[in-house]
This record gives sequence, C-alpha cells and structure tokens, in this order.
Amino acid sequence: MEEKRSAKRIELNAVLKLNELKTTKDTSGLSKEEFDVNVLNVSIGGLAFKCKHELKLNTYYDIKLVLWTKAAFDSVIEVVRMESLGGDDIIYGCKFVGLKPSQALEIQIYEALQGIQE
Repeated sequence: MEEKRSAKRIELNAVLKLNELKTTKDTSGLSKEEFDVNVLNVSIGGLAFKCKHELKLNTYYDIKLVLWTKAAFDSVIEVVRMESLGGDDIIYGCKFVGLKPSQALEIQIYEALQGIQE
C-alpha cells in the first residue's frame, strides 16, 4: 500500500467529543448527538480515531482536541477514510479543516517532544 501521508503521525492517548456540522440547508439525517471517540494518532494534517458509531465519509465534525500540555483547541475535521476492524469498532481517518497556524505549532511541538522521548 502506498503511503499518502505528508506529515508524521504521533500517537496520542485522548478522547474527543464529536458533534456533526450542518453543511447544507437540508438538516434531515443530521445527528445532534455528541459522542466520544478514542484518538489513535494526530499530525498537522489530521487525526485517526476509533469508535463504534458509523460515520459517513466527507462529513464534518466539530472537535475539541486536548494535547499533552492540556492545551486544548477547537477545530473542524472531515472524515476522509474508514476501516472496519470487525465487530463494532471502526477506525476513521480525518483531515483538519482550517487549522490555525498556532494550532499546527502546538502539534509540531508535541511531535518534537515525542521524538526526544523515543
């Protein structure tokens, strides 16, 4: 399988709350439910997480991401990949939409510190 990632992924043990965003005038099928997911890794390009909820590709979610410093930031992600693990668990790959430079810097600092610890 060809590697498509342009940024290094860093493991992150965290839980996110997802809230689906409305992207059209049609709100039918829009979930107003907020739910937790287990983050597997993060990079300046996006993140991967595991959850039991079935999410549609190309849907957008509000998130609040907490990094190692306990610094938190709000962002929007787009679901771009899904992989069923069998059973109820599904791994999703997401890209950040509109990540601010200061938020990208926080992720890069986390990446640098992880590299020192290895």
